[in-house]
Amino acid sequence: MSAGRGTWLMAVGIGLAVFAGTDFRLERALAQNAEIQAAAEPPALITVGATSLRPTIAPECANRTDVLGVSRVVEIDTSHGPHFGEQYKGLEDDFLNFGEVVITFDDGPMRRHTIPVLDALDEQCTKATFFAVGRMAAADPGTLQEVQNRGHTIATHTWSHKNLASLGSDAMKREIELGFSAVAAAVDGPIAPFFRFPYLGHSKASRAYLESRGIGVFGIHVDSQDFRTRNAAVMQRTLLNRLERNGKGILLFHDIQVSTARGIRELLGELKTRGFRVVHIVPKQAATTLPEFDAIAAKSIKGRKGATAKAPLADRAVTWPVAGDEPAPPADRPASPPPQAERKAAPAVKDWSNPDNDPWQLRSMGH
Repeated sequence: MSAGRGTWLMAVGIGLAVFAGTDFRLERALAQNAEIQAAAEPPALITVGATSLRPTIAPECANRTDVLGVSRVVEIDTSHGPHFGEQYKGLEDDFLNFGEVVITFDDGPMRRHTIPVLDALDEQCTKATFFAVGRMAAADPGTLQEVQNRGHTIATHTWSHKNLASLGSDAMKREIELGFSAVAAAVDGPIAPFFRFPYLGHSKASRAYLESRGIGVFGIHVDSQDFRTRNAAVMQRTLLNRLERNGKGILLFHDIQVSTARGIRELLGELKTRGFRVVHIVPKQAATTLPEFDAIAAKSIKGRKGATAKAPLADRAVTWPVAGDEPAPPADRPASPPPQAERKAAPAVKDWSNPDNDPWQLRSMGH
């Protein structure tokens, strides 16, 4: 089965679980996917080296019709730098049928919130994609390894959640590459060449760089806005209302947010009740990392092992400085503020409307 622009995208695996019943709210979705449902079978296993980049079917999930499951596994070839999401109109490779969703999480890992998310996904026998921040991965590699061990796709969200649209070329490259190196080092294995821009802020130059590296760019279609509330019910209502209007799409949550940790279990059940089907995305090839950034990431993770062993749940783990020298800012651009630990008496900047003035380590933000 092919989708999008030509042969870059193959739907290679069908069905970890098949939906039962006929009383779906999304009748058009059933009609569009009748062939998929009839041909449902477990996805084939693809390995890179000794580590699988494809999900396996847990024995307890086989032949379950009472859970959300996974209706399709779509393998994505990123060699040409494809774009996905409504932010890239005119560029987007749309592989979703009506009624299909891709579940994604940004900004983690953060153990006390990520683990409840993983447990909820397991209960519904479904899979998601986690766009991890490099500093978070370096702070708690064990939690990210747990994400991988449970069969989810591991992708990246830069090293320190800076707005790449506002950075010079060298700083932009460092944020991207050190993010990939840190996340790959944290899981000690291959990760997907999938990337999401912080704040969904991109520039022509940053997109071109990712394309040159064979990295797929993922935006979103439906935002849970979970960072705006601690109330699980508000998050659920926001997501479901927007999804019903859109009919399908890439869903955005954050596995560092209280509202998602508390509300994802019930939300997944409601997706099942409303007849939505989960598509799990996996890469055709693993991401490649650059040796110079691998060395920095390895040094950073090694220097954090003692601290993370004592306090793996630390909220401010991301404030630890990166190993290696930070590049000098362009002459026309002021230097970034030092990490929080180094700003002894300086007041915290809280202009949340401006991402450049929103040091990532000061709060849990959206996107």
